[in-house]
Parts: sequence; structure tokens; C-alpha cells
Amino acid sequence: MASLRLINRLVIRGFIALSLLLIFLNEFLIYYISQTAWQQIDCKYENCTRILFVADPQLIGNSYEKGFWSPISRYDADRYLRKTFERSLHFTQPHIICFLGDLLDEGSIATQQDFEGYVKRFHRIYNTNTNIKFKMISPYGQRIHVPGDNDIGGEDGEYISNSNVRRFEEAFQSEDLFDYENMLRFFKINRMMLDFTNPDREHNDQRLRVGISHAPILIGGGPLLRSVLSELDPHVIFSGHWHESRIFIHPSTHVVNFYEYTVRHFDLRSLKGRDHQYLEIMVPTASYRMGKMKMGLGYAVLQNYQLSYTVLWQPSRFIYLFLYLFWLLLSLCGFIVFRMMTRCPFRVTNRQSSCKRIGIDIPQF
Repeated sequence: MASLRLINRLVIRGFIALSLLLIFLNEFLIYYISQTAWQQIDCKYENCTRILFVADPQLIGNSYEKGFWSPISRYDADRYLRKTFERSLHFTQPHIICFLGDLLDEGSIATQQDFEGYVKRFHRIYNTNTNIKFKMISPYGQRIHVPGDNDIGGEDGEYISNSNVRRFEEAFQSEDLFDYENMLRFFKINRMMLDFTNPDREHNDQRLRVGISHAPILIGGGPLLRSVLSELDPHVIFSGHWHESRIFIHPSTHVVNFYEYTVRHFDLRSLKGRDHQYLEIMVPTASYRMGKMKMGLGYAVLQNYQLSYTVLWQPSRFIYLFLYLFWLLLSLCGFIVFRMMTRCPFRVTNRQSSCKRIGIDIPQF
């Protein structure tokens, strides 16, 4: 009969092996498994432009979340954002990366020292630079950063200070107008400040016009919407803020919840010509800390006024964190049951010698 010591050793080794397997699944393998469901979009023409959209990462700050677990929470959330971005970056090979606001959770209330620390964390997570001969270059093209209400203020009538706007623009090199290859023109629309910039109106018609905003534009109405449609006349608008994946068509008020692993195709020239409709695509949040079950990054390809769009859905981190908790509880219960099953059943004075007579070794403590 196998000794109790040998059984203990096998059980401990099995527990360690299964624990390491669970960690490998949760921390590494799951990101590659999620990628197998992503839809690739092929470029058919030379003027193909690939765009990656990141909405509402909201890096956890130091003020709202305090406790002994806060450093672990920040580390885990940052690591999730970095891993999902790296996989999406390698998958799409984008020409342009658009960050659709709420880059930081406490940007509007942070002290200057905290703000600088948040910005450094953001650039470490969303790093697109490659060190070649000691010169930092960006192999994935241009980056566009749009401010959100958590970055500069403005939610529910919150005051937006000039200092908040200025330090965001300095930290993220934010420009209001961006042209790409003389084919695309990106307009930044700031709904919190009811503002946008259009300094070169006479050349707008020569380019495909893309509006980028943190908060949705077509769904809100009001004077800002009328100004955007009349002065910018965008072919498509990309936004975030709601942490949802949706598609709006104006003025039909048609809203589609887009949570599929598919590619949607839009003829932007046809939309403009048919009843002069406008398209807005809302990109879901990239962070699992926003209380949503579905997180993802938007991926769009523009070529000859043809837009193809999909969402690169990411693994739900909370599910895999609960797996750790379940495994911990299961292991604890298993250990208790195992100890009870391997105890010597005879209650005699010389317990160890009695157990040895039936072939059971009692562990020494």
C-alpha cells in the first residue's frame, strides 16, 4: 500500500501543476485564444488606411481607489490594457491610432505631480515606439488623442479649466486638425466645450472627412450637431464615452447594438448621396474596470470611400479573476477533505504504531 507521505507528495505536485496551468491560461494563453475570433480586413487598393481605435481606458488613479489592494488593482488593470493593446497592434498593423478620450480616470482632478505620473503610465502601456540605433521611432504611424471629461472635466456641467486643457494638449501633443496622406482629414470635436476647429474649409471637399469625439455627436442634437453637420459635413464620426458598441445613422435615429464577431461594410459616398445621411460608430471601452461584460478595440479600414469596421473583442478579465477565487476555494475544500480521509481511524493510545500496522504513515509535525 502506498504510504501517506507519497500520496501527500503527489497531491501537492498535482496542485502546483494545475495552479501553474491556470496562471498560464489566465495571464498569457487567453489573449491568443481571444484573437482567434478576430476578423481580418484585407486591403484591396493602394490607398488603404488601417485605423485602430482605443476608447475609455481610464487608467486608475490614486484618489478614488484607496486601500491595501489598490497597487494590485492598478497593476492588473494596466497589464490588461497593455496586453490587449499589444495583441491588437500586431494584428492590425495600423497606419493611425485614435484614442477617443477618458485616457485617465482622474486627469481632471489630479495634481500636477500625479498627472505627470499618470501620463508616464499611459505611454508605457500604449507604447508604439521602437528603439532603432538609439532613435525612438513609431513603426505604427500617427497617434491622435482626444480629451474626455475625465481628462479635462466637463461631465454634468463640471467646470473645464484652461490649465487642464493646456496640460492635456502638452502631454499628448493634441492637434485639432490632422491630415493623412492628403486623403483623410480628421476633425477633433469637443462636445464638453461645444467646440471644433475647421481652419481650412476650402479644401474639405478634397478629402474624406472623419470626425473623432469622446462623447457621441449624432445622438445628442443641439447647436453643436447642427454646426458639425453644416461646417464639417463628416463622412463618418467615431466616438466613445458610453462604453458600449453601437452604430448610429442620422437623421433616421436608427441605432444598432454591435456585439458581433463580424465585419460591417459601409459605402460612405452612398450614405452622403442618399438622403444625406450621417454615420457614427461608438467604440466600446478598452478597460474591464468599467463594469461592462464586453470590452474591445475598434478596427476600421478605409479605401475609396468604402469603410469596413469590426471590434477586436477582448477577454473578460473578471471571469478569469473569479476562476482564481474558485480554484482557491476548491483547493481549500479539497485539502480539508483529503486530510480527513487520510487520518488514522483508530483511537488508541499508541496511534502511530497502530496506523503503521495497517500500512499508513502518519506525517510528523
